Amino acid sequence: MARSNGWMRWLDRSLLAAAARVLAGANRHHSLPLAPRRIGIIQPTAIGDTLIASGAVAAIADRYPEADLFIFHGANNAPAVGLIAAPLTAICCNFSRPHRALRTLRAARLDLVVDQTPWPNLTAILARLSAPCAVGFAPEGSARGMLFDVAVPHRGERHELENLAAMARVFGAIGRYRMELQGTECALARELPLDRLVLCQLSAGGTRAAEKAWPLDYWVVLCCKLIDHGYAPAFTGVDADQKLVDALSVQLGPYAASTISLCGKIPLRELGDLLRRAYAVVSVDTSVLHLAGAVDARVFGLHGPTRSRRWGARSARGQSFDSPHPDAGYIVYGTETHASAMDVMRGLTPDVVLPVLCENREWRVGRVEPASA
Repeated sequence: MARSNGWMRWLDRSLLAAAARVLAGANRHHSLPLAPRRIGIIQPTAIGDTLIASGAVAAIADRYPEADLFIFHGANNAPAVGLIAAPLTAICCNFSRPHRALRTLRAARLDLVVDQTPWPNLTAILARLSAPCAVGFAPEGSARGMLFDVAVPHRGERHELENLAAMARVFGAIGRYRMELQGTECALARELPLDRLVLCQLSAGGTRAAEKAWPLDYWVVLCCKLIDHGYAPAFTGVDADQKLVDALSVQLGPYAASTISLCGKIPLRELGDLLRRAYAVVSVDTSVLHLAGAVDARVFGLHGPTRSRRWGARSARGQSFDSPHPDAGYIVYGTETHASAMDVMRGLTPDVVLPVLCENREWRVGRVEPASA
């Protein structure tokens, strides 16, 4: 549902919201079970959301070490599920077919279900119907919170890690919340110039990718200046991201020979190791940004539709840049739209990012003419 189309979101916020209110009337509000045998965790989509929620999953596993944990996910975030540092059985579930998803959840014979999505009424309804006890988020003004036996307040003005920390505390977690991830060493790292490698994530995932994208001509300026200072820009992403990298290479002209494409070459389980070992990471708001924060990489986040205080990487060695555009930050949950959506990221110019990234070395942003096709 988080990555669904407009029609599905409308359905969720209208008919399913009404259904949630009706169903909530029969909720008897049970307490957390003392020793559940089978626990289900609902995490339908989005790699970044799955990574952020990993600390809450670990808290559930710590609270109930004898229980069997099942995570119900979508095809999109399956690779991220494998990174969660907790003993889990992963079950791919098609949440766009609610009747099938409910059948899958009920077949697991769950004693407790935890819905880690913040806003869809659909997942809250599925949680309520699939186990005697349900835990989930309750955004202000939403009907979904009434469906849970334990409703965790979800606040749109605080970082999503803090919302997940509130859920983790339901299960007894104490101390600072952190993502609990596991990975492996990057096999390709030994072939890369790590001490001057600047990993660049140009593309975001999901339906809001175009809005979150930094303008290609800004990437041209950034890459040219990095190369001039002796750094090696390298582009991360999946195979499909190579098309955008190719378009950038055309505009870079002769500078393109000094860049490296890693699109489709680094498995997600190895990417965290590479992010941590590289000189720096520059990323739009997407899963790479959150993974970089989790491994304490030197990461620089580029934000426009989202604000860094809500979705930025939490890394002691990194920094977030927010667009000064007056309409910036209109995305809170991921469903919001704005008439100026495609203009927001242009307000964040390279001259803001470069001095920090290049550690205040002598540089000057001049006009870089794109190479002719």
